[in-house]
Amino acid sequence: MSGKSMEERKAALRARVQSKLQASQDATEQRALVSSEELVVSVEDVDAAVELAAEKTKQRWLRLEEVERGRWRTIAASLILLGSLLGIMSGALILQGNPSDIISSSFFASTDSVDVIGTAIQAEEGTEVENVTVELIEIDTNTILRTVKTDANGLFVIDNVISKLHILKLSKEGYNTMELKIIPEKAGVGPITMSYGDDTITRDHHTVATGWGLENAVGLSTTIGILTVITGIVGVQAAVEVRRGKYYRRTQYLAGISLFSRGLIIFGPALILAGMITMVFIKEQFDDNQEE
Repeated sequence: MSGKSMEERKAALRARVQSKLQASQDATEQRALVSSEELVVSVEDVDAAVELAAEKTKQRWLRLEEVERGRWRTIAASLILLGSLLGIMSGALILQGNPSDIISSSFFASTDSVDVIGTAIQAEEGTEVENVTVELIEIDTNTILRTVKTDANGLFVIDNVISKLHILKLSKEGYNTMELKIIPEKAGVGPITMSYGDDTITRDHHTVATGWGLENAVGLSTTIGILTVITGIVGVQAAVEVRRGKYYRRTQYLAGISLFSRGLIIFGPALILAGMITMVFIKEQFDDNQEE
C-alpha cells in the first residue's frame, strides 16, 4: 500500500515536471514568435517613416525650386517693366513739349511784309553799280509795284513788301538786265552781280523748301512721342506676361517691341534687353516650353 503510493507520487511528480517543462518550452516559443512579429512590424514602420520623410523633403525642395524660379521671373519682369516705364516717361516728355505753341510763337511766326534790301555789284570789277533801276513786279499780273534806284554804294531798299513770290528786275544801259524771282525775307536778297551786255538774264533766287519744314518736323516729333508711349505700354504687358510664365515666344516678341520705347535714349532699352537675356536662361519655366 505504501509502496504503491510511493510509485504514484513519483509518477505524479514526473508528470508535473514534464508538464512544467512543456509549458516553459511553449512559453519560450510563444515569446520568440511574438518577438519575431514585433520585429517585422518595426521594420515596416521604419520604411514607412523613411518614405514619408523622403516625400516631405522632395516637396520642400520642389517648393524651394519654385520660389527660386519665381524670383528669376520677377527679376526679368522688373527689368522689362522699369525700361518700359522709362520709355513711357520719355514719350510723355516729348509730347509735353506742346509743339503747337512753338509753331505759333512769335519767333516762328511768318512776317506779312518785309523790306527788300540788296546791292548791285559789277561782275567783272567787283565795284558797286550806281543808278541801277530796280523794279518790283507782281509775278501773277506782271504789274510793276515799286521802282527805286541804287545809290552811290549800289544799295537799294524797297520797304513793306508782302512776303510772297515777286520778280525783281535790275536794268541799266550797257548792262545785262537781271530778272530775279524772289520771296522777300528779312535777310534781304544779297549782292546781285551785273555784267556788261544787252541781254536779259533770269535767275531763281526764291527759297524752295526741299525738305521737311518746321511743321513737318514737329509732326514727326509728335509721332515719335506717341509711338514711344505705345511701345512702352507694350513693354508693361511683356512684364506681366513674364510674371504669368505662360508663353515664352510671345513674351519675347512683346519685349522686343518695347525696345523701341527708347527710355532715356539707351538706358531703357538696355534694361529691357537685360530682362530678355534673363528670360533666355529661364525659358523652361514657361508653360509652352514645358509642354515641348
